[in-house]
Formats: sequence, structure tokens, C-alpha cells
Amino acid sequence: MLPGLGGIVVGSSAPDNIVFVGGAVADFAGSAATSRTLALNSGLTGGIASSASSGDFVIAVFATGSNTDRTLAITDGTDPYELIGSEMYVDGSAFDVNLRVAFKRITADTQVTFGPTGSDNDAGCYAVYVFRNVDTVTPIDVAVTIATGTDSDVDPASITPNSQNTFLVVIGAGGEVEEVGNFTSSELTDFLATSSNDLYDCILGIGHVPSWPGGAFNPAAFGNSNVNAWAAMTIALRSA
Repeated sequence: MLPGLGGIVVGSSAPDNIVFVGGAVADFAGSAATSRTLALNSGLTGGIASSASSGDFVIAVFATGSNTDRTLAITDGTDPYELIGSEMYVDGSAFDVNLRVAFKRITADTQVTFGPTGSDNDAGCYAVYVFRNVDTVTPIDVAVTIATGTDSDVDPASITPNSQNTFLVVIGAGGEVEEVGNFTSSELTDFLATSSNDLYDCILGIGHVPSWPGGAFNPAAFGNSNVNAWAAMTIALRSA
């Protein structure tokens, strides 16, 4: 787990600002046995390139609708991605949500593997978000902040970075009884969203705020997000 602590680094030169390479999002019906993948070498959108390069920093997100607490898997095909914070589970009585957020600094990686969801009834939603020029020693600037709720809109928690020119990443996921469309956000850049229908539906959204100058940032609640159970995480990435 990352330390998530530290102050502004003062040196002889300014840090290289983080660059958003691109992202991708997808979903699948529940499966107790089958995983899914997202490519890193093609298909990324919203940033400077359609593919990641060696040394890029990847945030991978996996959410499921469910009726129980499950342990989710995110790997590079062989080795697990490193967990950011802790895996989140919110009990919405009948319809729950599981959310796992993890990272890896890639080398020759071509894809990220998600799943399985743990049950044929648990729909899955997943995403990758790729960045360049993230600090190699302390990529997570401060401890992530989390928020959870039931039968309400997804309202991610505020965060206050220690460093200048951080990139803020905001993630929200929900479990619901009936798929009602995708989350929206008029505030976050390159916002990606998806949802999947099964006995226990899932819905997922991820976006960012580039080059945050400092001070507290309190993300607005996601639009179209009143769900039975939800979990959200706010992350500050430190520039190299």
C-alpha cells in the first residue's frame, strides 16, 4: 500500500506536469468463472494517445452489483495490481456494491484483466485510466478519501492535496435493482461511464481534474446516480 504522505518537493526545477494518456471503460453480465480484459496498447480515448507506454501509471477500477461482500481481482494477466486504499463494500440491503481501485506502473503490459465477478448474478463494470509523468516515489500525494451511501446520489468526498499540480481522479460506483442509464458529470474532464444489467446491476463513472493548483476540492455529486448502494473514491496524483 502506498504511503500517501509528504509535502511539496522543493528542488532546482519545476515538476513535470502529469499528462492524461487516455482511458477506457466496459461492462459485462455476471460470471462466476470468466474474466474480462481492457487493452492498454490500443483503444484509449480522451487523452494524448490511444495506447500506453512503458512507465505510464495505470489506475484500474472494478465494480460489481451484488447481494454480498466479495473480493474482486484486477491483474496484468499474471500479477495483481496494487490496491489503492481498501476494497469497498456497501450493503444496500437487497442490492449492494463492491468496488476495487488499484494501480500499476506498466512496462511491456498490453492489457488489464478484471474478474470474474464472483457470481453469475453480479454484473460487472470496469475501467482503466492511464497517466504519464506521475511521481515514481510517491505517486499518491495524500491518503485517498472515500464516501459511501444508500438510496441517494453518488457524492464523492473532498480531498486536499499536499503538492501543487496534482491530478485529481474521482471514481463512483453503484449497485441497483434496475439499470437506469449511466452516471453523468459536468465538472470532471474526460468522464467515462458505463452500466451493466443482471439480477444485481452495476453502474460506474470515472473522471479527473487536471493540474489542480492546491487547496481543497469537493467533487459535485454525479448526475443520474440515485442508486441502492454506492461507493466513491477521490485520488490525488503527484507530478514527477
